[in-house]
Amino acid sequence: MKTRVMDLPGWVPQSGGAYDPHTDKFPVAAGEVTIENVHHVMNDHVTFTCIFNGRSVSYDFFVLDAKMAKKIAKILVNNRGKSLLSIGTMEIPADEDQ
Repeated sequence: MKTRVMDLPGWVPQSGGAYDPHTDKFPVAAGEVTIENVHHVMNDHVTFTCIFNGRSVSYDFFVLDAKMAKKIAKILVNNRGKSLLSIGTMEIPADEDQ
């Protein structure tokens, strides 16, 4: 059985960053945001942005290891312009050396 993005611990990541609680609104659900860009792929996480109400909102998604971070980043990049919710059912590719 193949692993889907939504099978990973911590999926769906929550948006973050500095904000003013009196004026700023942040997305509540993954269907409310559109994938914009991947900014960093680190050992155990991917930092990316999505568009919500016309502005960029940042996300950090922590994963198991660097291999998984690269796979998730590639899925995000390949699905720019789609909702964050839409990639949840996508299968994560197996390692190339298998």
